[in-house]
Order: sequence, then C-alpha cells, then structure tokens
Amino acid sequence: MNTKILLRRPVHVSHEARLEKEAVRLLLTYERFARDSNLWDDMRTCYLDDSIVESSWFKGTGPEYIDALSRRPGRAPHHVHSTLVWMHGNRAVSIMETTLKGRHIIDGITVDLTADAQILYRLKRINGEWYIAGWTTIYEQDNLSTNSPTGQLQLPQEEIAKNRTACQCLAYVQKRNGKTIYEDLPGFDRPETIERLYEEADRWLLHG
Repeated sequence: MNTKILLRRPVHVSHEARLEKEAVRLLLTYERFARDSNLWDDMRTCYLDDSIVESSWFKGTGPEYIDALSRRPGRAPHHVHSTLVWMHGNRAVSIMETTLKGRHIIDGITVDLTADAQILYRLKRINGEWYIAGWTTIYEQDNLSTNSPTGQLQLPQEEIAKNRTACQCLAYVQKRNGKTIYEDLPGFDRPETIERLYEEADRWLLHG
C-alpha cells in the first residue's frame, strides 16, 4: 500500500508528540462516549462545523449527524478496542477498532446485533485544540443472535445473502426497520476500497 505516514510502525517520538497523540485518543473516546450517552451538546464540541461523516446510515456534516442521532429511537453503544494515531503538523488521522451493539425485536424475538468496524477519523488542531474534521466507517463483519438460549429465530437467508458479507446482518436489520444503509462504504469484503481510503487519508495528512 502506497502510504507515506499512515499505517507506518510507531517509533520513538518526543514527549510532546506522545501527549498530542493521547489528546487525540481522549477526544475520540469522549466523542463515542458522548454519542452513546446522549450528550449531544457536548458531542458537538468535538466537531468542526464543516466536518463530514460517512456512516452506515448517514452521510453529511458532523452537526447534521448529531441532529439526526438525537432523533433516533433506541440505543446502540460502541465498545472501543484500540485507537491508533498518525500525526503531521496540525493534522492527524486515527483508526479506531470498535464494536457496535444493538438490541432489536424480530418476529417477536429479542436479538442482539453485533457489528465490528474500523472508524477512520481525520482531525485538525486549531489554537492548540484537536477537532474532528470527518470520519468514515469501514465494515469488518457482523452477527445476529438471540439473547435467550430458548429463542428460535428463523431468518430469511436468501434476503440476508443479498447484502454485502461485511455488513449482512446490519443491512438486513436496517432495511427491515425502513432505514437507509450506505453499502458503498469501504469494507473488508472489498479490500480495494480500504486501500483507496487509506491512501486518500494519507495524502490529506501529508499535504495539509
């Protein structure tokens, strides 16, 4: 993969650089926490007004994304596993490994949706503070299971198989609930889309 900065092995950096990377990690961890805790006003402080968000169900600016989130019913928290950061000047790119968890009812049976994904963030430092300039979801894999050992769930396999393998269950649930899902986003079932996203992010980071 032709990247100059992004994906490169972390090496010894100055104390100041380590502090800046930690500041980025704290910002992104808080942004996900605020999202999952319905702290909409606090979440807004993490974003630039012209930031761009590309998720499974939304494409638009950061503020528009938060407005849309605040109107959505239910709850789908994120479990953050790791967050890597690459920096160049006043720009940073971060890749967060995360799992989305949601509970739904299908044909009277309660099921749990688990979706693994990467979130690739772009960030800018303005007057010493880091802000999110945008992010894109990268699908990995997902799963649907009943939350009871006695639950018998019969799913239409042909209907599920119509969706991408990296987000089959997520797409099925979204469509069943009448929601839009953007299946053109990068995913592990389409390696070329991930490579293209990484290289675009690397150019953005290098030439900012």
